[in-house]
Amino acid sequence: MKKITLSVIKADVGSIGGHTKPSEKMLEIVKDRVRNAIDEGLLLDGLVTHTGDDIAITMSHEKGVGATPIHQFAWNCFLAATKEAQRAGLYGAGQDLLVDAPSGNVRGAGPAVAEIEFERDIQSKNRPAEAFAVFAADKCGPGTYNYPLYSVFCDPMHDGGLLLNPKMRKGFSVTVIDMDNKDKDRVITLDIPERVWDLAVLMQNPDRFAIEAIHSRYAPEEQIASVSATRLHNIAGKYTGKDDPVALVRTQGMFPAPEEITEPFMLGHFVTGDARGSHVMPIMPVAINTPVAGPYCLPLVSCTAFSMDEDGKFTEEYVDLFGDIAWDATRLKIQAKADEWRRQGFIGPTMASHAELSYTGIVDALALLDKEFIIRPHPHPEKS
Repeated sequence: MKKITLSVIKADVGSIGGHTKPSEKMLEIVKDRVRNAIDEGLLLDGLVTHTGDDIAITMSHEKGVGATPIHQFAWNCFLAATKEAQRAGLYGAGQDLLVDAPSGNVRGAGPAVAEIEFERDIQSKNRPAEAFAVFAADKCGPGTYNYPLYSVFCDPMHDGGLLLNPKMRKGFSVTVIDMDNKDKDRVITLDIPERVWDLAVLMQNPDRFAIEAIHSRYAPEEQIASVSATRLHNIAGKYTGKDDPVALVRTQGMFPAPEEITEPFMLGHFVTGDARGSHVMPIMPVAINTPVAGPYCLPLVSCTAFSMDEDGKFTEEYVDLFGDIAWDATRLKIQAKADEWRRQGFIGPTMASHAELSYTGIVDALALLDKEFIIRPHPHPEKS
């Protein structure tokens, strides 16, 4: 038995021809560093992928959540990839690296971070086998996973395990973060199902509130899900790109199955993001290592599934859960949904909320127009 930490750290540090995909050279630089870190014992295992223009590093190690050596390693990987992006003249080199150097932890420095620590014990009655999935989203706001996680952990119409699995019927503790609070983390933890309506109230506003963590109530020491829930404009003070969150979800046994955690993505739920991070569009589930190449760069999400041995090593191959042909019909449906939605252009709900637009150039335009407004004289003469 040993304590294992899973860390997923993702950042946009440059891409070819605009916000499309990182270069193969950038990816190879990060992969080389991950291989070296495994050989040197810093990491137990690691995998480098990309979703759209974001590079994601999935790692297992024994350093714990928020460990400086792991976060500094990921930061240095992104710096090396940034240097290559600058050399090659790629767009947005180093875009998500919002500070000169992180203070021991990259959370709040730009990259998206999701981490879970747990005991790996093949003799465990609850978790003799360890399975997990990594979701990576591009061109999306931090509340992207609110709808699917709510559906999976709160609604048996989406997750039959809530009815069929006695350990899941015990419920969950869901931690939600208030992303409007910029100074310190402001969070609330709600017990589900008792407070499912209270959670629904918060989920209605994914630009402000986001699910950050989910724990089992059958085994309270077991964390099921971790989500990066930070807004880049809170860090940078201006629009620098969308938040592009990652989510780490442990699966099977007393947790939801892979088919249950992916089912909600068949809807193509609307999220804030898309072109210039300023629209509302349906999210498209895509195969891992997919570039942003579609019309109006639909928000994208990938999902890879892993197993892990008792030493923290990943299986030699992963499963690309959204890469199957079964998802092609969903993708066509979501593309048609997006095509119709985009016909409304910039008017009303097709654009992001003013809270999100307040860090874009539209603020300057509104400030100039505001000076031209006048107070109209009373249209009716006063009665004597």
